[in-house]
Amino acid sequence: MANQTLEVLKLSVLFDNHFFNGVPTQVHFTQSSNMVGTWIDEQGAANLSIGLDRIQFMSNDQLAFLIAHEYGHLVLKHPERTLEIQQQYGIASTFDEFMLSFDAKRDYSKLMREMELQADLFGAKLVLGLGHDPVSGSSFLLSETKSIQHPEGTLRVAKIKSSQDAIVAEDFSGTFNHLALQLNDAELLAALVPSNQNLFESTDSSVKAMVENLPSIVSNEGYAGDQMYGFEVSVFLTIVVLACAIPRWWRKTSVG
Repeated sequence: MANQTLEVLKLSVLFDNHFFNGVPTQVHFTQSSNMVGTWIDEQGAANLSIGLDRIQFMSNDQLAFLIAHEYGHLVLKHPERTLEIQQQYGIASTFDEFMLSFDAKRDYSKLMREMELQADLFGAKLVLGLGHDPVSGSSFLLSETKSIQHPEGTLRVAKIKSSQDAIVAEDFSGTFNHLALQLNDAELLAALVPSNQNLFESTDSSVKAMVENLPSIVSNEGYAGDQMYGFEVSVFLTIVVLACAIPRWWRKTSVG
C-alpha cells in the first residue's frame, strides 16, 4: 500500500505543478473505502479523496489513469459544474436523484455522465504524456456498472480505445524539469502517512496528505467522483421502494 500512496502523492505534485502553478491539492487517503472523488472547499482549495481499498491492487497504469481522471474533473471545473447541475434539479442527496421524473432524470443523468466521459478522455491524454497506456489504465472500469451519474464501464473503456489514436499526449517536458525537489518532498510526506486508522492532522499548509476513517466531503460544495456504486444505489433504492410499497399492499390485501 505504501507504494500506491507514494505514487498518488507524486502524481498529485506533478499535476499541481503542471496545472495549478504548484498550489497544492489536499489529498485525503480514506481507510476502508472504495470512494474516489474531488471537491472544492469553502476556501476555494482543491481536494482529492482516495479510498485506500480502491487503489491497493492497482497497477501503475491504472493508478496513473485514476488520478489523471480525477484531476481532469478539477481542471475542467466539474465540481463547480456538478453543484450548478444539482442546484438546477434540486438535488441534495441520492434519494433526490431517485425522485426525479423520468424526463428530468434522463436529462440530469446525461449531464452528469458527460462529465465522466470528458474526464476519461482528459485522463487518457495525461497518462499518454506520462508514458502509460490509457486502455490498460482504464481497465479497472470494466467491472463498474451504470449509474445515474456514471456510464457503464465497458462503454467508457471502449470510448477511450476508439479515441486513442486521436488523443494528443499532454506535454510534461517543462514540468519535469522543476519536479525533482517536489518529488523528494512527496516521498517525505508519504512517509508521514500513518498505517493505523488515526486521523493525521496538521495546521501546516505544506502537509499534503492525511488519513481519515471517512471522507470529509460537504455535498453543497460540489463533488465529482464515485460516491456510491450503481449496484449499491440500486439495492438501496429497491429497499426504499419496498419499504414504502409493502404496507400499502398489505392494507389493500387485508381489506380485500
